[in-house]
Amino acid sequence: MQSWGWLWIIVVGMNILSRFLFPQLMLLFTQIQEGWVNNTPVSPLVHRPFPEELRLTFRERARQMFYIAYDSYIRYAFPMDELNPVNCSGRGRDWNNPDNININDALGDYSLTLIDALDSLAVMGNCSEFQRAVKLVTEHVSFEKCSTVQVFEANIRVLGALLSAHLLMVDEEEPFGPLLPEWYNDELLELAHELGIRLLTAFEQSSQGIPHPRVNLCFGVPVNGSTRTCTAGAGSLVLEFGLLSRLVNDPTFEIRARKAVKVLWDNRHPVTGLVGNTLDVQTAQWTNNLAGIGAGMDSFYEYLLKVDLTIPFVYSLLH
Repeated sequence: MQSWGWLWIIVVGMNILSRFLFPQLMLLFTQIQEGWVNNTPVSPLVHRPFPEELRLTFRERARQMFYIAYDSYIRYAFPMDELNPVNCSGRGRDWNNPDNININDALGDYSLTLIDALDSLAVMGNCSEFQRAVKLVTEHVSFEKCSTVQVFEANIRVLGALLSAHLLMVDEEEPFGPLLPEWYNDELLELAHELGIRLLTAFEQSSQGIPHPRVNLCFGVPVNGSTRTCTAGAGSLVLEFGLLSRLVNDPTFEIRARKAVKVLWDNRHPVTGLVGNTLDVQTAQWTNNLAGIGAGMDSFYEYLLKVDLTIPFVYSLLH
């Protein structure tokens, strides 16, 4: 086992910020602008360091909000994918309406919230609950599901979470405490490998090397499925696929993901150098050439930076 240093920080950080901290921070910043936090007047934050007392307040509020969400999921929703907060019940795929992609793109009937919360439990320093959650994942999660999911969502939320939790456990420096259970034998890495193999089918029947936007976890690319994908969906696989390739010693995952990025890069506009929003998997032609940094494109740029920072670092550790 080796020390993974900055690897888990980069993979985990954006996930935690976007899902748990950002909404609460926005509320607190609004209070600060109005001059109050916890009914106590504070000085405006203008061109000076972040006050330690306020940092601790933010941290504790974020911790509380996380446990409200996590404990409620475990109590009312597990082992389903997520908690329906209106009626305090679990929610999984919408099997009655397969075209309901707002739900079905993300929910695959594989305890999504539990997997998604593993690295957050580690960062919170809750070693005992982290180990219990890992045990629950190994006992309840299976990808032998006939669920059609979006490759992008399954990659960043499930594959990435499994790899992150595995790397946090095997880190000899134990930055968040003793996370590694005595019984652990790479079970999360095995689950990640299995999921990676199932997601790899997205590249089948693609003449240009661009992954299809959705796969059925049992049967691969759906019959008559959409061949239109977004730049983020096609170009945001390299980090997780690259790490998986190195951890299981199989270059196939990274080769496929890197080729997709190269196709996108080669299809930049000849004058502006920008990429569009959506393109066709089979022709690699843009179906929407609107450029920007918003939905459908944002994580493409994010992943270019992440991969440049992490993959060479991981390569040096493994060799």
